[in-house]
Amino acid sequence: MIRSSAAAVVLALLGGCANLAPDYRQPDAPVPATLGNADGYAGKAIDSKGSQDNTLEDQRWRQVFTAPALQAVIAQALANNRDWRMAMLNVEKARAQYQIADSARMPSINATGSGTHQRTPGTLTDNGAARIGHQYAAGVGISSFELDFFGRVQNLSEAAFRDYMATTEARQSARLSLIANVANGWYALAAAQQKLAVARATLASRQETQQLIERRLAAGVAGELELREAQTQTETAAVDVARYLSQVQQSRNALQLLAGAPVDVASLPDGWQGAAVPGVPAIPADLPSSALLQRPDVKQAEQQLRAADANIGAARAAFFPTITLTANAGAASTQLNQLFKGGSGTWLFAPQINLPIFDGGRNQANLDAAKVDRELAVAGYEKAIQSGFREVADGLAQLQGDADQLAAQSRVLAASQQALKLADARYQKGVAGYLDVLLAQRSYYGAQLVQIDLQQEQAANQIGLYKALALY
Repeated sequence: MIRSSAAAVVLALLGGCANLAPDYRQPDAPVPATLGNADGYAGKAIDSKGSQDNTLEDQRWRQVFTAPALQAVIAQALANNRDWRMAMLNVEKARAQYQIADSARMPSINATGSGTHQRTPGTLTDNGAARIGHQYAAGVGISSFELDFFGRVQNLSEAAFRDYMATTEARQSARLSLIANVANGWYALAAAQQKLAVARATLASRQETQQLIERRLAAGVAGELELREAQTQTETAAVDVARYLSQVQQSRNALQLLAGAPVDVASLPDGWQGAAVPGVPAIPADLPSSALLQRPDVKQAEQQLRAADANIGAARAAFFPTITLTANAGAASTQLNQLFKGGSGTWLFAPQINLPIFDGGRNQANLDAAKVDRELAVAGYEKAIQSGFREVADGLAQLQGDADQLAAQSRVLAASQQALKLADARYQKGVAGYLDVLLAQRSYYGAQLVQIDLQQEQAANQIGLYKALALY
């Protein structure tokens, strides 16, 4: 009866514990109310319906990156990339650390058993004869369990939980970055392959032109200067072929590093042909800035802010008394076979209170540091939102100009190609000099390379907006 009453008192006291942590208040977002601009961005809509077997994350990145080969490489990276694996292991570690901190809220119950054998010399006994004593004991109890009246243990557990949640969001950030990096690497390889193909075609064309000039020189209708200029252009194209061949190999190596294993040839791009440009969902002009709160880096910063609040509560609790409880019940006897017989019961109840009187300012310094940590967390949270807003705004601004640039460059490419055909035809007929052909070749070759650069830039901007919107 006494034990039941004591247990009830303890539970009642635990239920009425005070929490000295400040109430959480989400800071205001220091950005404009909406993300969109006056014209909005007409992107590709994402179907909200999907298979029950796929997660929302898989549905989203697969709808943004539609090239089957790219999807295969991204899936391979998510299975094998070492940075991603470390991010997942960090979550497991944080979960274990939270469980360690949370376990302090409950008493540790231990069973003990002991046997003591002691010889006492005759000089210390009443009858002058040596004596050997035996004592056996067994019991169950708790040791130094803190009664958390002021929420110290609770807040330490809460801080560990928020750290665990922050690590979970960091994992999502790592996942988002990995997908974006793989996509950028894949399109970089496609661009390098396309430039190599253009350089090889240009080299073959210039070799044909050089052979034509050699025949014209032999016939006496061309000069030595024309031949040397043609040779210069041919060797320049050969240099470009070697450079782009090296770029292709380096891009392939970088992609394999991200994938975590050799990438199957079928999953590699084949130039820009079939390399479908990624498409992010449509962004309405009045999309609220609160959408940024779904970014994993913003969620991570918010969890760190909540952890800072909990640490303040733990630091405040250090100014108040700490009450610990040690108790056990069991049996003791001088004979092992009498250990659990009637009359051998023992018990111990030893509460202890520790009241801080003087600590040289340590507790106050800990509280001050916790408050500063909270201010740092607030600043980090606000910075994460501001960074996200800028990334989205920049992405929208870049994408709006990409279509216009590509359209204009396509016209430049078509015009330069036609100019090359005309210059070459006029040269073949002898009504124009080789200088006209040379200038037209350079213009057309440069226009092709610029076209590839703009295509890669458009893909990179789409990927950047995908990452900024956190469409993992």
